[in-house]
Amino acid sequence: MDEPPVKLQIRTGAGLKDYKFRFESEWPIARTKWTKVYLKLNAVEQNRDGKPEGDLLPEPVPTESSTTYLASPPNHAGTASSAPAVSAGSLGRTGISLQTAPLAEDTEVTGPMVLVVWVSSTSEDADLFATIRNIGPDGKDIWEAGQQGWDEVPVAKGWLRASHRKLDPERSLTYRPYHAHDERRWLEPDEVVECHLEIWPSCMVFRKGHRIQLDIQPRDGVGSSVYRHYPPDYNIGAKNTIHAGGKYESYLLLPVIPPK
Repeated sequence: MDEPPVKLQIRTGAGLKDYKFRFESEWPIARTKWTKVYLKLNAVEQNRDGKPEGDLLPEPVPTESSTTYLASPPNHAGTASSAPAVSAGSLGRTGISLQTAPLAEDTEVTGPMVLVVWVSSTSEDADLFATIRNIGPDGKDIWEAGQQGWDEVPVAKGWLRASHRKLDPERSLTYRPYHAHDERRWLEPDEVVECHLEIWPSCMVFRKGHRIQLDIQPRDGVGSSVYRHYPPDYNIGAKNTIHAGGKYESYLLLPVIPPK
């Protein structure tokens, strides 16, 4: 009871045995520098070679851009998969990815995160799964150990169904959207809507030269043992589009922690 109320394990990508603990007096941390990184999309459609479709930039993007991807990506047989539970290795890459430039210095990101993104679909609804990843200078993921023992866990995840995008203005905070879940706001074909995704709090020191990567997908991504969240009724045959820049200002809000 004599300790401060918050105790954090500071992840640095070095492995659990090298991680240190740190105490803080409040949550979120009072000295948090809330930092927006803005989405800029460079590809009209998902890249087949696996390269990121866009950038995460420190300044707002003045021009509009968009990238379209399949809501029901094909399996190895080349057909759309409607199975609610498909092993991770049976499907190709889904959705799109965006990256920062290599970081100029070690950057600690600790606390809750938010993805504000504009989306449209050819269907009546769209599922959005956001994954934050730590990419090393060699282009490979820096994985973490999860609470259930998985050894290929990304930094953090968040998700939202577009029809549940309605916010409760009295309960929502800048760093934590609170969704009302009291009505379904179905999409009209190609209607562009704003969605606020809560990304679970995390702690990661992204080392100098590393990149922060954001995946936006129609189903669970890396770090999931089995794809379980995939209702086929409105996804099969649909195309989803992410919009950014100009009047569609899409951004990721990061809790950057300066040294004490």
